[in-house]
Amino acid sequence: MTTTIKYLCDVHADVTFKKKPVPRRGMLQLAPGQGEDGYGRKISTDYMANVNGKWQRVYCCCFSNAGSLYVLNGKDWLHVRDGDIPDSVR
Repeated sequence: MTTTIKYLCDVHADVTFKKKPVPRRGMLQLAPGQGEDGYGRKISTDYMANVNGKWQRVYCCCFSNAGSLYVLNGKDWLHVRDGDIPDSVR
């Protein structure tokens, strides 16, 4: 079985981003989906992506000190390259 990585900005041409902080919890200020060890499969980030007129949360899958940003498209992940988010949003 072959897995194909699809990138958000390759699938949708007119994607815009904005920053919308997520509420943090506890003394460690963990994001939703983030375990106490700092890792998680669906960690909410402070970024939102406007895809086809709908704002969607950008999530991070982080294990072993490497994270991948993505947006959910149904059950599929559309990955976000670091360079896709403009510096003005950071």
